[in-house]
Amino acid sequence: MAIEKMTLLSFVASQKDEQPILEQLILSEKAHINTNLNDLSEDKFITHEYEAQLQHDQFMTGNKIDAPKKIEDINLLSNTVQEIGTKLKIKLQINYNVINENYDFNTAQTEFKNFIESEQNYLEELQQTEKKHQYLKYLEHVIHSVHNRNIDFKRLTELNNFGFQVGLLSYEHTVQIRKNYENISAIVVRVGEMPDIKEDIYLIVYPNNLEQETKQLLKSVNWRKIRIPDEFLGDISQIEELLHKKIVSHEKNIEKLNGLIYKDIDKKEVILNRIYTKLELEKEVINLNKQLYHGNNIFVVRAWVPSVDIQSIEQLVANVTDQYVMVTKEAEEVDKNNNPPTLLKNHKLFSPFEIIVKMYGLPSYKEFDPTPFLAMSMCLMFGIMFGDIGQGAIYFLAGLLVTKKNKAAGGLLKRLGSFSIVFGFFYGSLFGLEQHQLPWLPSILGGSPLDTVNILPILIASVVVGVILLTISYIIGIINSLKRGDIEHGIFGNHGVFGYIFYLSLVLLAVSFTGVIPIPPGFFATTLIISLIVIILKEPLAHFVEGKKPLIKGDKGSYFVENGFEGLETLLSALSNAISFIRVGAFALNHAGLFMAFLVMADLVSNPLLKVLILVLGNVLILTLEGLIVFIQCLRLEYYEMFNKYFSGEGYPYSPIILGNNKEII
Repeated sequence: MAIEKMTLLSFVASQKDEQPILEQLILSEKAHINTNLNDLSEDKFITHEYEAQLQHDQFMTGNKIDAPKKIEDINLLSNTVQEIGTKLKIKLQINYNVINENYDFNTAQTEFKNFIESEQNYLEELQQTEKKHQYLKYLEHVIHSVHNRNIDFKRLTELNNFGFQVGLLSYEHTVQIRKNYENISAIVVRVGEMPDIKEDIYLIVYPNNLEQETKQLLKSVNWRKIRIPDEFLGDISQIEELLHKKIVSHEKNIEKLNGLIYKDIDKKEVILNRIYTKLELEKEVINLNKQLYHGNNIFVVRAWVPSVDIQSIEQLVANVTDQYVMVTKEAEEVDKNNNPPTLLKNHKLFSPFEIIVKMYGLPSYKEFDPTPFLAMSMCLMFGIMFGDIGQGAIYFLAGLLVTKKNKAAGGLLKRLGSFSIVFGFFYGSLFGLEQHQLPWLPSILGGSPLDTVNILPILIASVVVGVILLTISYIIGIINSLKRGDIEHGIFGNHGVFGYIFYLSLVLLAVSFTGVIPIPPGFFATTLIISLIVIILKEPLAHFVEGKKPLIKGDKGSYFVENGFEGLETLLSALSNAISFIRVGAFALNHAGLFMAFLVMADLVSNPLLKVLILVLGNVLILTLEGLIVFIQCLRLEYYEMFNKYFSGEGYPYSPIILGNNKEII
């Protein structure tokens, strides 16, 4: 069983110790809080201090820990810390090593206040200087564009009867202006562009008596006026020189401020991470506090914890106080409606396939984890359908590269590629080339999959593989049902014992007609009919075995109509199951046939380079398109042919409290 064993931990302690206990519980990253309190009254907690038995009606939610003022202070401080971190280009991270039991919220506030006093002035000055520098660079571009068009600002300012503006128009509004030139009582001159924001720079000269009319027109096309300070309205050459000097001056100032701000940046990063970690811890304490139940002087915590971590969790509580009572229950002792969360724990060979299981659903705690079986069966089917030494090696190498960024995806590629290589040796295939092209290439099959003598054995072998995999699926499903005490589905259901007998009888009936087995078809037809009748009557048979009355709940006519259709569905499903795995062999043949098509195309050309190019393109197409199709077929067979026999996927994930997951107090 590849599901981590869970224990329900319940303890009660004094509210005076609540803050440090909850902090330690959160920092452990092992506690999945259980809010189901249906069976709480069964645990007779006795506190050290009060020696009073707790009853269910004594509990009340909430505590002074979530006072509105503190919540407001935490959120405000948290936002400010993140803003400062952004300004200093520090990526804030949770660091458990930088906080200790004496570092409380007030200490964090004080430390941040001192940090701000030493850094805020520099940061604000840097921000203002960078803003001015950016504006001057922007203005320099505008002035340079004007200079290139030989426009003299000095003479424009000396006009008595005309005014002017310099501004920006988007490309879309530029078109609109051009279409209405004849209706504009002003001179419109394009002097440059700002390609980074996709806008043009325009100079507008208009008569003073038409100033308002011109401004209204400009407003209608979203005109953005560039405000040029008076000091930059003189001789254009002098303006450019003055601008350049100011820009250089600001750049020197920015460099100086950066030197002051980023001095000892490592120490500043430690301080901000310590404050950030403490604030995240405070948020989680408040969130957790709202999920707990409180008495007049006590609080109660109930959490699912991996069984191997129970002692370490108790030790954390004991380090805070000796005034607590703790009770543990194994999953089997807990009320059946209080299901434990699921934490998959698989060998590293199988763990990359957990993502495929989770795409379908998560196994419930008492359910069989399908990951190992899925991993082995999927690799087997992929290898059969996509067997090639070279192409499998490409997948394996791709997996090595992808692992650095995505461990699960890289692991899948490496394992699927490995099985592709193994079956490549079986087929004798290297980048689509086979033994008759490369005589030195080993081949267990002894020839191409498309050889007449190999086609039928490959298809038959794929059906046999399907029967074996479905047999295992049925067995796992039967075990899961019986573990739940579900005789109706485990024994009499279409995925139970008689469901498997029905499926196997159908397969053997087909085989018996070929004469391969010396048993008459009538025998298997009889078992087929009997098992189908049992499946239709599964409810009354299960109730009879369990001694329940009535044998059929509800209207009997409706029951037989509904289960009659279910019997028909079982027949169609069994036929589908028996035939579906033929596609495994068919894709193996298709894999060889697809490359053969590229070989034929390569033979039609005489240029050696063109031959190589066709074969390379063929391999690229097979690795991408066909590889994806084969993977999808594997998923289809897993999800629709096997999972529905034994896997419900109704579990919910183990989600311990981890700092940094919540950005706001809820």
